[in-house]
Amino acid sequence: MSIKKAIRKVAEKVFQSNWYPNKKILLESIPDMSCQTYPVFQYMLEQGFNKRYKLIWLVNDKKDFKNVHIKNVKFMNFYPKNTFEKIQRLYTLCTSRAMLYANRYIGKIFDKQVIVYLKHGTCIKSRLKHCRQDENNESDACITLSSFFTPYDVLELGGITEEKFIVTGYPRNDYLFENNNYIDILYPNNNYKKVILWMPTFRKADNSDRVDSSFEFPLEIPCLYNEEDCIKLNEVLKEENILLILKPHPAQKLKLIKNLNLSNFVILYNEELSEKDIQLYQFVGSTDALVTDYSSIYYDYLLTEKIIGLTVDDFEEYSKDTGFVFENVFDYIVGEHILNCDDFISFVKSVSNGKDELKQKRMEINNLVNTHRDGESSKRVYEYIVSKLNDRYKK
Repeated sequence: MSIKKAIRKVAEKVFQSNWYPNKKILLESIPDMSCQTYPVFQYMLEQGFNKRYKLIWLVNDKKDFKNVHIKNVKFMNFYPKNTFEKIQRLYTLCTSRAMLYANRYIGKIFDKQVIVYLKHGTCIKSRLKHCRQDENNESDACITLSSFFTPYDVLELGGITEEKFIVTGYPRNDYLFENNNYIDILYPNNNYKKVILWMPTFRKADNSDRVDSSFEFPLEIPCLYNEEDCIKLNEVLKEENILLILKPHPAQKLKLIKNLNLSNFVILYNEELSEKDIQLYQFVGSTDALVTDYSSIYYDYLLTEKIIGLTVDDFEEYSKDTGFVFENVFDYIVGEHILNCDDFISFVKSVSNGKDELKQKRMEINNLVNTHRDGESSKRVYEYIVSKLNDRYKK
């Protein structure tokens, strides 16, 4: 046995023993304290889990959370900024018993540590196949919506075998079952008949060379190709008393559309949600309809049983540049197709009139892809973690 392995064995005996008092659970997400990880964290608090373990969030800047005071909950910079923080991070990794991550891999030090990959979304795009292969080799489990997706996840994610997938549903989807109206919190003067959420998938970034669709969008968003289209759509939204909220992907290039000042067509950013202490999916569940495309939010929103429109004007380019895990993707993503401004207006009127001809087909897909439709996914993830910890750290 090498000296390095011997030191690691000794360290494991010390830091991962049952008598060692400083037990920790590490948590990660992007944005900080959000995505799949945050609802599991909330459930942990409800169960008093922080009485037994110190819960540590790895965040971009711990200074942003200096006013958050919860018993046994701490914050640490994901990327250490000095030598002291590097030593502190290593010690924390050594004394942690479980790690939950949705975006950035934390890293396993000892075999006994429990690592659960909470995923950022469902595999639809085949370009994901280059991601996380080495990291997933170390994961004890990866959550999924249903066994239907498991074969696709195995092929696309790589490094994690089929038996490691656990069908828990996505914790963030628990928020879709809440009855609170977060629209009123974000828009206090809300008197709209309906609210439509528009969440396009990522296509091009401002700060990288990544291009998922080579289709040229003059306004950098699908289906609306000039200012006149936006104004025309806004007029119909006013007539129908409907609010359209564009929630862009955080990495999406988005400049020109920001300069338009429209009454019923607005843009929502993560910062606005954070200021009101609202999780994205709490807001999503408050809306009356969704416009998306090739995003995995499609499968999440099916749980609401509300109408969905699909902006698919760049389908050919997206198929070539990125591709899909399904041979016939529209067999598994059913919605009213939107190719231009007139189609968008038609969808708005369908929402206004309560017309939803494709609901039955969507519900068939919902039954196929969402095994759990009960708002208890956080509980299932929590129970898995507790079970693993009890098994590996028996007294």
